[in-house]
Amino acid sequence: MSRSVFKQWAALCVALISFNLYASDQSIDFAAKAKQESAKKALETVSQLSKEIQALKTNVVALNKDLRLMEEELLFPSSTQASVFVSTEAGEFFTLESIKLKLDGKVIASHLYSVKQRQALARGGIQRLHMTNLNNGLHKLSAFFTGLGPNGRPYKRAAEIEFTKGKGSQYIELAIMDDFAKQEPVFTIKQW
Repeated sequence: MSRSVFKQWAALCVALISFNLYASDQSIDFAAKAKQESAKKALETVSQLSKEIQALKTNVVALNKDLRLMEEELLFPSSTQASVFVSTEAGEFFTLESIKLKLDGKVIASHLYSVKQRQALARGGIQRLHMTNLNNGLHKLSAFFTGLGPNGRPYKRAAEIEFTKGKGSQYIELAIMDDFAKQEPVFTIKQW
């Protein structure tokens, strides 16, 4: 190979290498721009999807509320519905731990109370303990209360009521009150 041909060949190789380096540098810039634009589009898409998901969550919550109301109306029509509620006043002489409820001799509900539930009842809250369907006529409801009485001693009491279920809904309240004259709790069952 002659020297001039070798010089031309070497110059051509240097030119090709320079061109390849230049071309690869240019493609990196284009790729970086493309990645930035792609990331920006992806972020906009994620933002839009997040807004749509929040709107769907709101719709699902509203639909769930409507479904619960419809279910309650179907399962417990107002003509046969009977609900039992629990309330407490003061709570100085009794700390409620559990309630067992019997209707016409059959256990229909029992509930163990947490600290938060007792606190809510003490602040004036009312808990719906049980809801059922009842035929018209005479019924007997018994409630068994378990907890801590005066001086932290175990305390068990029962209360019962006979009532006649008529047309429309029946509401019954299990009320726990303090009797300061006797220094003990009083358990009553009231019809609304």
